[in-house]
Amino acid sequence: MNSASRIGQGPRLPRLRLALAVCGSTVVSFITDLRALAFVLVAGLLVAAIAVLAGASARALGRRILTVNLFVGLLWLTVPWQLGASALTLTDEGLALAQQISLRTNAIALLSLGLLAGMDAFVLARAAAGLGLPHKLARLLALTVRYFGLLQDCRRRIECAMRARAFRPGFNLRTVAVTAQLVALLLVNAMQRAERVGLAMRARGFAPGLPAAGQSALRPLARRPAFGVTVAVASAALGLAWLSTDGWMAWIP
Repeated sequence: MNSASRIGQGPRLPRLRLALAVCGSTVVSFITDLRALAFVLVAGLLVAAIAVLAGASARALGRRILTVNLFVGLLWLTVPWQLGASALTLTDEGLALAQQISLRTNAIALLSLGLLAGMDAFVLARAAAGLGLPHKLARLLALTVRYFGLLQDCRRRIECAMRARAFRPGFNLRTVAVTAQLVALLLVNAMQRAERVGLAMRARGFAPGLPAAGQSALRPLARRPAFGVTVAVASAALGLAWLSTDGWMAWIP
């Protein structure tokens, strides 16, 4: 097993990393000072660099950050501009808001991607259940990610069959009808697969009201980390008034 697959495999470390990601994202989302956001952005870069050194894929992290910044680029094309009486004008308020959104978005993305690097949907669902998320929602998260991929494969097969029958999409009623049939086939396939998965889970002794295997040891103790995360988020929110003041970073030139 390589170092990338070992990231976050401990029973407590994924919960701690998820709690830190939630708390950090909550705190950053309330910060409005540009200097504070720049400071947090540097911290996010350090977290992402540590994740890469620990074995995370730098290419995957870079691709996800690029996707986030595509959205940020669209904001820069719309937010700073204002339609005046004669033409579009660039406003100072719009520029400040665009800078704030850009810094905040990249800081949250770097913190979250760095802290959650190497955790797949199943590890994330177990960590969320350990922090107090209801087990039904945790199972729903894991199953949704698992079977979205299978439905995507089904869509590819149907589209390949459509192309083999000389279908070419265009701006016409025929394309609308064929697309509607594609959606209907996907829904029918999803319903049939859900029935088969439900039968297979019940055949293996699955009981919706009971915790999953390996989680029974948590019991009421699973609520303690959730209480700690709640207290941490509340404390961070109360401390934002101090964080947002002009004097707390006066030592920065």
